[in-house]
Amino acid sequence: MEDHLAPQRSLRSRFDDFKRALERRDRAAYELALRDFQAGFKRWSEAEEPVLLAALLRAPIPGRDPQRELRLEYVQVRELARYLLDQVRGNAPMGDLLGLVENLDRRLGAHETEMERVYYPAALGAFTDAERRALADSARSV
Repeated sequence: MEDHLAPQRSLRSRFDDFKRALERRDRAAYELALRDFQAGFKRWSEAEEPVLLAALLRAPIPGRDPQRELRLEYVQVRELARYLLDQVRGNAPMGDLLGLVENLDRRLGAHETEMERVYYPAALGAFTDAERRALADSARSV
């Protein structure tokens, strides 16, 4: 499972780089780090989503609707990261940025927890060889 979670951990590291640069108020560094995180999360989630959802159709999770829940998580993180980047580029007040960062951090953390504790454990036995290869290939782009 660690191989499947490695891209997620890499993205978390990028997000943490962004937060550290923001704390230092190093605008060039935090804009670059956020742009890198946002683009990386978008690429990875768009590659991971169809593969993971296909496997989860074959390995249902009782009491859960991963099709709806996981899609919602991906959209929330992608859109919040995009909106935050737009606000940074638009010179939004720091107080507004800090609130958005806190929100994104919470949503990203919840997504990471669900992936690690629910979705990947359920899907691991259901992945086809082609799906494993697709994830591995996509992980190289993160």
